[in-house]
Amino acid sequence: MIVRRTSENTIPERPLARRSLFTGRLVPLWFLLPSMLILLVLQIYPTVYAFILSLMRQRRGGFEFVGLQNFQLLLSQGTFRESFGRTLVFSAWYLVLVVALGLLIALLVNRRLKFTSWYLVIIFIPWVLSDVVAGTMWRWMFLADYGLIQQWLTPLFGASIYVNPSGAMGIVILASAWRAVAFTALLFLGALQTVPREVEESAALDGATRWQRFWRVIFPLIRPTFLVAVLLTSMRSINTVGLILATTRGGPGYATTTASVYLYRSAWGESNFARGAAVSVLLFLANAVITVLYLRLITNRNKQNN
Repeated sequence: MIVRRTSENTIPERPLARRSLFTGRLVPLWFLLPSMLILLVLQIYPTVYAFILSLMRQRRGGFEFVGLQNFQLLLSQGTFRESFGRTLVFSAWYLVLVVALGLLIALLVNRRLKFTSWYLVIIFIPWVLSDVVAGTMWRWMFLADYGLIQQWLTPLFGASIYVNPSGAMGIVILASAWRAVAFTALLFLGALQTVPREVEESAALDGATRWQRFWRVIFPLIRPTFLVAVLLTSMRSINTVGLILATTRGGPGYATTTASVYLYRSAWGESNFARGAAVSVLLFLANAVITVLYLRLITNRNKQNN
């Protein structure tokens, strides 16, 4: 028996419902809206305002537009140029120590040694400390009267490491690297966890030494993470200010006054917010240059791989 389907039994097609603003592809944007508003208020608006303020000059009655005069005055001041040179010295040593020690710690922890979890806890203690606590602790350890490390180093370097310009810069570099090395170690450890064990074992069976296995097998696989760590560490070194103020307060004299500390002294110490805004713009441009160089390096690397 054949049953024929008539037009009466067919279900009429319903017209497609129009997508509202709260459905479809717009839903993720509504979830991102609170974060975007916070970013707008706390990041974008202060950045734009700093650019505008850097073109002003502070007067008793308010501000007046002066164009690029603040930048001309900064670049003509020997104090600022010297602070920028100290920033380069601080950033270079900071970058080398943080990246090298972070990679070394990650390689050691990745070998799955005994009590690895306890080692990780000890490594991350400096990272959770505030800049004020960490800087105060390092300052006390190098005081001439009762500093613990100072007493150990007195026979070699004398009793004036903290008040010596080179010694003060060394203390600041060591304190900053000691606090930040845990972050790079975490980045490298996460990258090393993704390296297949079979690749290392195959290289070992082929007779490769540990250095050859690292440089020719492991490092190419973790190179993107390495570049990210270099980028973030470089930007952090330029913007470091809290730990330096807590450790040496920019002294002795101007020995540890980097560009970020110079910004703090200009804006909050001398209440010259226009000049401080100009310094912040220059630091922003320095961070932007580093980011652009990193993106170009990544792009060229991807083109070579393809």
